[in-house]
Amino acid sequence: MVRKGDIVPASDAVILMEATDLSPSISIPEIPQEANPENISPKRRSFLVAEITRLKREKNALVLAHNYLPPDVQDVADVVGDSLHLAKMGSESDADILCEAAVLFMNQILAIRKKPHQTVLAPSLDALCSLAAHADVGKIQTWKKAHPTGIVISYVNTYVEVKAESHYCCASGNAAQVIKYVLARHSGAPILFLPDVYLGYYAAKLLEQEGESLDRLWLMMGACHVHDQIRPEHVFEQMQRHPDAAVVIHPECGCTSACMTRMTKGLNPEEALAFRSTQGMVNYAKAVPNQTIIVATEVGNIHPMQRAVPDKKFIPASRDAVCAFMKQNTLEALYVSLRDEKHKITVDPALAARAWDPIQKMLDIV
Repeated sequence: MVRKGDIVPASDAVILMEATDLSPSISIPEIPQEANPENISPKRRSFLVAEITRLKREKNALVLAHNYLPPDVQDVADVVGDSLHLAKMGSESDADILCEAAVLFMNQILAIRKKPHQTVLAPSLDALCSLAAHADVGKIQTWKKAHPTGIVISYVNTYVEVKAESHYCCASGNAAQVIKYVLARHSGAPILFLPDVYLGYYAAKLLEQEGESLDRLWLMMGACHVHDQIRPEHVFEQMQRHPDAAVVIHPECGCTSACMTRMTKGLNPEEALAFRSTQGMVNYAKAVPNQTIIVATEVGNIHPMQRAVPDKKFIPASRDAVCAFMKQNTLEALYVSLRDEKHKITVDPALAARAWDPIQKMLDIV
């Protein structure tokens, strides 16, 4: 019986992923009331924004926020984007404080790559990740022993212990590029892609397009609990309601395989049914001519898309796609973190040294 976190051949994984229990292995926290900007009084919000602005200036702090964060946190941040963009921008910054409102594996990346004078802060230590929690280091080590020439590609949604066991890291924004890079430089080597099985399905299709056998690919049975719950019926229902809409999908979604099948069968043109990272969705919204866009990812990403293209209409494939972990990063939590320099994130130097190279490859391969 295949369980979440297991590593299986890709040919088996694509068959078993719909029947495997991919539910979270960690508890999902309650979403704080203040994560909804409507629950903060105008007076309190004005105070928080003014204080965060002052603290950024006085402490030479850079605030980075993921696209899934509450809108008021995104609006006060210096940099908003997906994990790849935030890692690049944070790594390039000379600010004394890097306060990243995201989930903790992202803060770990900055803690690994920070300059000696810099401090990395997290607004909340409850901002974990259900996908990252599925990655079992022991199972990765066992696979590596069984495949001594194998190459491990870990998705950015992993903690530092997993990155330290990897040869390459990738984000959804450059997963295709990293996979093609590995294929070109490691001919015939077994490949383990982890921990997201839906993004792994996307990787499997890329292998087939490159004329490679699925026999060399292994996948981990993991998923983000939010994206896993965005099912094909959610997307198809919205497509029926809005026949002129374009559709953009995060490849972590549970609808990935069904939607890719529609596209390969010619039921939807590629330009009107696209797979993108969260940052790629913003760029897609700018470029596609359609005035209505169905968005299959966490609902917070609609805010930066709407801000980039205010005259277009964005429809979530599922309004229930809300990440409670991301929403721990409230405006109040951000203020307290900057004020008290609270929740300093550090990484064991030995782990940091091992994780540096795969992270650097993620940043270099675009």
